[in-house]
Amino acid sequence: MPIVLGLLAFVIEFGFMVGVFLLASALVDGGIAGTVVGVLAVVLVAALWGLFIAPRARRRIAKVPRALAAGGAVAAVGAGLLGLDHSRFGVVLIGAGLVLVLAQLALDGNVPPPNPPRAPLEDGRRSRKRRR
Repeated sequence: MPIVLGLLAFVIEFGFMVGVFLLASALVDGGIAGTVVGVLAVVLVAALWGLFIAPRARRRIAKVPRALAAGGAVAAVGAGLLGLDHSRFGVVLIGAGLVLVLAQLALDGNVPPPNPPRAPLEDGRRSRKRRR
């Protein structure tokens, strides 16, 4: 079941990034400028997502605020798309935002902890394990 929820969350996050591109591009009235702004918006949102929301994020926020922020961001982009020519996709993203909140809450316990740092040797170098 965690694999299915993880895959569902990934698909929703991918749709969210597409929605961010469409929304940012439409706000600039399309064209080359819209494409550039859309790509920059996706890069910015993906960087923030990777920093605070992603399962292996270094500065991952707490469980409930993270789930609400992720679902709220997806739903907000969906609501923004409702007023544009992408109303069907906007409705899908609003529903997907609700599903993402539940998926984030259900998946939180299934993320393995990060690898602990290796202990330094007496002379300050890090130990190296031989692979056979």
